[in-house]
Amino acid sequence: MTTDALDDHLAGQERTELPETCSDAAAQRGLAGLRDWLTARALFVVAVCAVIIISLLGIPTHLAQDGWLALIAGRLVASHGVPTHDYFAWMTYGQRWVDQQWLAQWVMFELVRLGGLQLMTVFYVLVTGVAFGGAVAAGRSLGGEDLDVLKITLPGVFFYLVTAVSIRTQGFAYPLFVATLWLLASDWRSRERGQRVYLVLPILVLWGNLHGSATMGAGLGGLYGLLLLARGLRDRGLAALRDARAWAFVLISPLTLLATPYGMGMVHYYRVTLLNPQFSRLVTEWKPITTVPILAVPLFVMIAGAILAVLVTVVRARSSAAAAPPLYDVLVLLILAAGAVIAVRNVTWFGLALVILLPHVVTQMRAGRAAPLRRSRRNFLAAGATLVLCGLVTLVVLMRPSGWFTSTYPRRAITTLSTLIAQDPHAKILADVRYADWLIWERPALFSGRVAYDTSFELLSKRQLEAIGDLAANTRNARTTVASYPIWMLYPGNRAVNRKLLRRPGARLISKSRKVIIATYHMS
Repeated sequence: MTTDALDDHLAGQERTELPETCSDAAAQRGLAGLRDWLTARALFVVAVCAVIIISLLGIPTHLAQDGWLALIAGRLVASHGVPTHDYFAWMTYGQRWVDQQWLAQWVMFELVRLGGLQLMTVFYVLVTGVAFGGAVAAGRSLGGEDLDVLKITLPGVFFYLVTAVSIRTQGFAYPLFVATLWLLASDWRSRERGQRVYLVLPILVLWGNLHGSATMGAGLGGLYGLLLLARGLRDRGLAALRDARAWAFVLISPLTLLATPYGMGMVHYYRVTLLNPQFSRLVTEWKPITTVPILAVPLFVMIAGAILAVLVTVVRARSSAAAAPPLYDVLVLLILAAGAVIAVRNVTWFGLALVILLPHVVTQMRAGRAAPLRRSRRNFLAAGATLVLCGLVTLVVLMRPSGWFTSTYPRRAITTLSTLIAQDPHAKILADVRYADWLIWERPALFSGRVAYDTSFELLSKRQLEAIGDLAANTRNARTTVASYPIWMLYPGNRAVNRKLLRRPGARLISKSRKVIIATYHMS
């Protein structure tokens, strides 16, 4: 081979080896970047993975009546489209039904059809985990230093998991809440008004077809618009009334609630759900936080701490050139804190808002003193191990048999009920709300229109709500209701009510277990 040929050959080798060398270097840089990213956020990764793991392990307990209602309604939507009348329970049979949550129900059912309860429940848990991770990211993005975000994340996890673990349509609203509040709070801080905040409006439309908490999202948008107008009037006078952005959120935010197949029918739905005093008698989550001391004490401590942090920051801002907490953040925290006190179900939203908004206030309170998180190899290893554990737990749950997901429900009771119905084909069942929609999910042909009522409480009349609020009462209303149902399916946890019912003349115990009590009743 000549010298020139040899040189060409070697140059060719260099040219062919160069891409591989560059590729290896790029891969190494990518791995290094991933390692740096994970090290910087290690403790946050651990917190989010912990939320997911806890939720995954408790799936059988967390798949309860609201989840079963979502599945039977989703099956109806998939088969016949958006429903207009209810045919699940006897008390509400044929009632006009505004199924506001139709889209979330359909998604849940389609996930079951695609991959069983395994896929649906794991997907749900991952959605709630992503929502909490988004809240952490928002807290850092909005100005909270890492250590302050981590401090608030700990109580935030506690409040978030109070109701977020329950598998139901509400979980699909958590990421939308985080996105809405993040966009609005970020835009409120910005001196240069961007267009990204308008993403809130389509988010609210989607939210309005997933869960009733969309009213809260509309409230967040409306509050933002009103505060923009107020600030504009202060700074520019009446010229601020021409602020199109402010009016867009003031006017369009509430209108997004009507952007559903039901249109103006949503007004009635929200009125009978949000303003119904009977709900707090029937459902623990609708009761004031003071009825659950284990939640009330830490909630009031957290609210007091947040108010103190805001006051300290405001006082410091007035005595120096420091910035005061954003007014939008303060009002949102106060409103959601009040909501959490009024009803247990609102604690989760307050927990998310804490993680998103409070770290910035705490950072301001410290007057700029740095509070960095330690970036150690130990934290990196902890984050990596937690990620691996989270992945393994997810795979294990996906491979679980279907029976594991319904293990808290009495499958043998279906056989017992079938026998009793065979003896009296027209018999109706007074089933505890825990069982009603599960029965319809398992045997729709047998139990649809036969159980007394389910969790669609907004369809029940005041008289019906009062009757089921205390079935064991000696009122004419309660006695008439009980007498209408010769088969009883009682939850063992309601000991006081069960004792009174089973002592009535004509009541006969059929079977009793840790999961269910079945009895018959024939009034003499």
